[in-house]
Amino acid sequence: MTLHTSILTALCVMEQLYDETQPVGNRMCGKNVTVINRSEIVGRPLAAMMANDGADVYSIDLSGVFLMKRGKIVDVAETQEAIVRKSSLIITGVPTKDYKLPTEWVQPGTVVINVSHFKNVDEEALLKVPGVKYVPLVGKVTVGMLERNLIRLIKQFQME
Repeated sequence: MTLHTSILTALCVMEQLYDETQPVGNRMCGKNVTVINRSEIVGRPLAAMMANDGADVYSIDLSGVFLMKRGKIVDVAETQEAIVRKSSLIITGVPTKDYKLPTEWVQPGTVVINVSHFKNVDEEALLKVPGVKYVPLVGKVTVGMLERNLIRLIKQFQME
């Protein structure tokens, strides 16, 4: 899969997860999302944005599992497996080659997006799950967007 194909897949996938006919703050209502890695750069802000748009976002990290829901963060007693199994969107961003999402946890029709520059999933095994949509290795796009946003911030700061 090429980078161009990955971006097109990501855009098409968002149509099934993000309802633009709903008002802002409700466009992801009823969606269960799992974000694996609560980093300050991608994981936490991404989880907060989706939670603020109505999704129930389960944030998984080494320190535990939290549910983010409309500005509130609560501890969750459910297992990582149970959370992943009920998610319609799974985003992995683990910055190590040693982590792999257990593909047997992924349900048919789930969207899986890897924003790490490491493959956090066995692509061959994942694509055997019926109806799964997979966007691999978005890491370089993420870095590019962060650089673009940094340049914009610097320019904006210099204009003030």
